[in-house]
Amino acid sequence: MAVRNRRVSNWVLAADPWAAGKAVRHVTQAVRGWEYSHPQDGCLQETVRLLVEAAVKDAGKRVSVHLADQDGMVLVVVLSHAEAEPDQTVLTALAGVTGTVSCGTDASDEGRRIWALLSTEPPRSRTPAT
Repeated sequence: MAVRNRRVSNWVLAADPWAAGKAVRHVTQAVRGWEYSHPQDGCLQETVRLLVEAAVKDAGKRVSVHLADQDGMVLVVVLSHAEAEPDQTVLTALAGVTGTVSCGTDASDEGRRIWALLSTEPPRSRTPAT
């Protein structure tokens, strides 16, 4: 995976139970620093927690969190640095988070990679048909 010509941030965290909380703080601060007001904090936090907790379960020593933006979307990628089988349950949970455009998981030379692409556009209000 190559990310070029866009804003990026990344963090390496110990793969421990509180890694998700640390990652949430880092990612939220970066996204707000880029002056995005969406996804809302709850959606952003849920996405990052799901990604990091799944990577921590892979039982590696560390996880890497990578963040990038482009064209009104935010990409969050987490590497587990351990070999693991793809877990479809995390994809179902990620797809259910408001603002998720797409998500996926695959194997890389650095272990399992899990990612989610989030819209930075405010959700559209639904008006009942008349």
